[in-house]
Amino acid sequence: MQHSNIRRLSSIGYIKGLDGIRAIAVLLVILHHYMMPFSSYIAHGLLGKLTILLAKIGWVGVDIFFVISGYLITQILIKRPVKNFHDYQSFIVSRAWRLLPAYFACLLVFTFVAIALNPNSKVLNHSFSLWTLTTNLQSAFINRTALMDHQFNLVHFWSLALEWHFYLAIPIFLWLFRAYWIVATLLLAMALTTRIIFQKAGFSDNAIYAFTLCRLDAFAMGIFLSISEPKIKQQFVPYFGIAGLLLLSATLFTIAVDATPYKKITWLQSYGYTLIAGGFALALFPIITNQAKSMIRILESKILVGIGRQSYSLYIWHLIFFPIITQTVVGFKLNPFTSIWLILIFASLLSVLATHISYRFIETKCYAIYHQAIKLGKNLTK
Repeated sequence: MQHSNIRRLSSIGYIKGLDGIRAIAVLLVILHHYMMPFSSYIAHGLLGKLTILLAKIGWVGVDIFFVISGYLITQILIKRPVKNFHDYQSFIVSRAWRLLPAYFACLLVFTFVAIALNPNSKVLNHSFSLWTLTTNLQSAFINRTALMDHQFNLVHFWSLALEWHFYLAIPIFLWLFRAYWIVATLLLAMALTTRIIFQKAGFSDNAIYAFTLCRLDAFAMGIFLSISEPKIKQQFVPYFGIAGLLLLSATLFTIAVDATPYKKITWLQSYGYTLIAGGFALALFPIITNQAKSMIRILESKILVGIGRQSYSLYIWHLIFFPIITQTVVGFKLNPFTSIWLILIFASLLSVLATHISYRFIETKCYAIYHQAIKLGKNLTK
């Protein structure tokens, strides 16, 4: 099974640079999750301080994924519009075969390991939200730490649940309102309004961060990007890219140097997430229009493309067993710096191994089986 199968089977053409951006996004998230617990040990010297400064804003990788999803899903729906229930069913089934096999395989492995190591695991006891794709609701309104303990950490699954809520809703919104720009405007308004209401009502910072309605603006920016691409004159594209990079850089730098935990920054809770998504969407214009040749060459490097294609599985696996690896290494009672290096090495090796198995033997194979079944069905009906 070749690693290009998922790309080949996609209903839209390959867009140069996006795999590289996915790679950067997932690496930022991993940097955030792996480095921030040890920030007090690492933030010494110029390199250490810069590493922690970057790790502090690494969570933005999730927002990058949301914008890309909004863009790509819109491209798919423009090419294959959902006009009736059968079209809707086909769209959801295609998404399910693309994403859920790796997702549920991961949950099965986690469940078996958790039962073997600790049947009373807090994460295991709260795993219902994982199986029902409602983890963001769990962390937003019920118990923000329900999916993390001293052995396992699956809190990052909140974003996977939120993406699925978007997949389920967007074809319905498009069927109701018919115009992509209306739907994108509506999603943007819903996100801003909900966040402001939550903020005024005193909801938790995690509700503002993780609740579905609060984060729809990132997907909306992806939709705006998709429908604007053919309408923007080529000579103006570089200016959009520069404006986006400046906006994104200024926003993230302001967050990075703020001593306040990012989820509690007042302006970020209201309109800041929109600035991040909008800045990134603008910055993407030169990439998707193939104008940023030098940048695209970098993004299309073999290592970035390889990581980008496997970014979904890598995102799923990178954090689950990080706590138990940390606990085990700390038990060796080595000096802090040796312990940190061992933790990072073991966690990275396990993540790479699990990612490779998931991508090669589950993601690509299941998606290929689905398309083979579709092709066979069409041949039988001829």
